[in-house]
Amino acid sequence: MQLDHIGIAVHDLAVSAGAFAALVGAAPEDIRTREVAAEKVRVAEFELEGVAIELMEPMSDDSPISGFLAKRGQGVHHLCFRTGDIEGLFARLQGQGVKLISGAVRQGDGYRYFFVHPKSAGGILVEFKQPNREGV
Repeated sequence: MQLDHIGIAVHDLAVSAGAFAALVGAAPEDIRTREVAAEKVRVAEFELEGVAIELMEPMSDDSPISGFLAKRGQGVHHLCFRTGDIEGLFARLQGQGVKLISGAVRQGDGYRYFFVHPKSAGGILVEFKQPNREGV
C-alpha cells in the first residue's frame, strides 16, 4: 500500500491551484483538471514525487466539500492510499467494525474506492483506491 494523493478542499480552484503549484514549484502545464460528478467536485491535481496533490472545489451547495468548507474552511480534506485488493480490504475493515462512509466499494472513473469515517481513523478522513487498470 502506498500514499496515492492528498485531498485539499478549496473555495476557488483557479486561484488555489496556481498559488499552490507555484509554492511547491509545479509548472502550470503540469496541473490537470477534471470533474468528479459522483462527488460533486472540480479537481485540479499535480504530482510531487509520485504523490498527487488534489485540490477540490465544490460544484454545488450539497457537495461534501461545501459542508467541509463551511465547517472547517480550506485545508486538508483526506488522505488516499492505493491498494491492490480493494474488495478484500473493504471486507476486512467492515468485519473489524471500522466505520465506513458507504456500504459498498464505489466505482470512479478508472478506479474503485471507499472512504473510512474520521471517527475510525483518528479524526482523519481516509480513502482507499484501486485502479481498474495499471497506471490510473
